[in-house]
Amino acid sequence: MAIGCGADANPEPRTGVEFAKQHGQTVATAVNDLLARKLSPLHSQLECRAKRITLPFDQALIREEWEKRAQSDNHWIAYHAKRNLTRLDRGEKLPAELPYLVQTWNFGDELAMVFLAGEVVVDYSLRLKKEFDPARLWVNAYANDVPCYIPSKRIWREGGYEGGFAMIYFDRPTRFAEIVEDLIIAAVHELLPKEFLIEEKN
Repeated sequence: MAIGCGADANPEPRTGVEFAKQHGQTVATAVNDLLARKLSPLHSQLECRAKRITLPFDQALIREEWEKRAQSDNHWIAYHAKRNLTRLDRGEKLPAELPYLVQTWNFGDELAMVFLAGEVVVDYSLRLKKEFDPARLWVNAYANDVPCYIPSKRIWREGGYEGGFAMIYFDRPTRFAEIVEDLIIAAVHELLPKEFLIEEKN
């Protein structure tokens, strides 16, 4: 199974077994429709590439901020803060960045596939399909690892759950820095052959 960049997308309506069955039937119908069409085989040899990068976190919280959060009425915020205070008491440094893997496959110049770790929001797929030929590009998320939500600049600026609050559930010290989208996209550009770029298409 391959999942796209849908971290900020939900089926609607989405509460209860009957709606789950309805959405499952929608997916099954789409798959059967696709399988009924004539499929095009790929003839080119598979080439695989990967690059490990680091995604910086935003400005670290000072101890006083952790202590204030530890008194929160929200159980999860308090629990997360206490865990980090325990780390600080042991003399540990909280991480300033997250290791992140970007992977690509391409079958010659016929098809390119991108694999991004984490719960990646839709803006990554939309941006990559503007910069690379969308007819020959398949973007996957939730690949190799799911360390947390991966926000775009838009989501980062909006804040909210995917933009930062969810990081407490993944036990990360704070939200990401705004630059993470550009770092990930730059890694994809480094890995994919230039033949897939929009300006190289014609």
